[in-house]
Amino acid sequence: MDVNEYPILVDQLCVGLFIRLDAKGKGGLFGRRAFKIKSNDQIEELKKLGLDHVVCVSDKSDALPIPLEEIEERAAGNAPGPTTGTKTPVSLELLGLKRETIERNKERRRRFAKCEKRYDKTMGNVVGVLKKAAKPSEQGLLAAEQVVGSLVDGFLSEMDVVVNLITSKPTEEAKNYHALNVTVLSMMLGKTANLDKKAMHDLGMGALFHDVGKGRVPIQRFSKGGTATMNKVVRQYYREHPKIGAEMVSAFPRFPSESLKVVLQHHEAFNGRGFPAGLSGDEISLPARIVAVADAYDTLCNKQDETGRVTPHEALRVLYRREGVLDKGLLAAFIKNIGVYPPGSLVELSNGLVGMVVSTNPEDSFRPSVLVHHPDVPKKEALVIDLTIEQDLEVARHVREEELPREVISYLSPVRRFNYYVDNAQPGG
Repeated sequence: MDVNEYPILVDQLCVGLFIRLDAKGKGGLFGRRAFKIKSNDQIEELKKLGLDHVVCVSDKSDALPIPLEEIEERAAGNAPGPTTGTKTPVSLELLGLKRETIERNKERRRRFAKCEKRYDKTMGNVVGVLKKAAKPSEQGLLAAEQVVGSLVDGFLSEMDVVVNLITSKPTEEAKNYHALNVTVLSMMLGKTANLDKKAMHDLGMGALFHDVGKGRVPIQRFSKGGTATMNKVVRQYYREHPKIGAEMVSAFPRFPSESLKVVLQHHEAFNGRGFPAGLSGDEISLPARIVAVADAYDTLCNKQDETGRVTPHEALRVLYRREGVLDKGLLAAFIKNIGVYPPGSLVELSNGLVGMVVSTNPEDSFRPSVLVHHPDVPKKEALVIDLTIEQDLEVARHVREEELPREVISYLSPVRRFNYYVDNAQPGG
């Protein structure tokens, strides 16, 4: 059975539903087994067939099945029966949506699935590239250039690019996901800064390798001393990882000089209080300042320590309060691009529906695409509402996970790790 089809009780039938009769010998009354219900008389005839269930075909329906709660209330004598043209409770929230939203939903799910497959393939390439960084070679450089090149082509195409939340489960080390996240987010910001193709390529290469020196602590440094000494060594090498990384990538043949600056300078602060050289302002290269914003954002969203992790929406507020550390102009541009409610944010819409932001909208950063929860819509059929289409709706507020009932969390399945990838916005999609 297709995900657009699911069984419902005969008591849930209403005008506007497209249904299919699966029981043998039960379709002769209407001359066919699949059709749209056009009147309450048809519903009565269907009930006389003695069926318990029929199959609802949601993408061909103009209505949604009557909620089970309403059926129970009718059985108890607390609610009137349906009449022709009467909207069910679910209709009041969902059937007011533009038909365009309903029709696009299946296509959106197909495109999200394709985007996730591309992401998985790119992620596999990133893992291979970073593993080869310990032994720089022409082959390793070419593999990195292929990863970055495909992203550059996407961002510099004539179509708008949206940033999607990727729900694939991590199977590799967190550093690999961080590298790809920072690369995607940096190039999003680089496009806003009007970087040309070569500059975007250099930015992408620097972002991909920005943390390659992290964790490269010589084992002999741990040979003596207890936990306190080990922690001290780790902290020391954390501050040295930009230099270590720069030394590693400089061994690659033809590694771009601007990309090398990114690896070396991405922890410099705009106010001069960063490391390793204490550079400030325009002394820090533009690509390095761009990567610093993306790196800080992804680090906040994906901290390994659960207690210190924040939601994407909250991460933007934290960054804005870090006076003087990041380039303010670039940070403002980043927020405008990724949206006040970035992918992964839980939100409540103005019609009361709760959902999770799944992608940005380049047309208007305040109007993302939101996957919404509704108890009468199967999880596999969950509706994605594009707020650039539904102009009568808007995000009412940001919601924290602990505010929501367990069944809503289960339905939306908010991810524990925020991963991002890009998709070109197709006309009409």
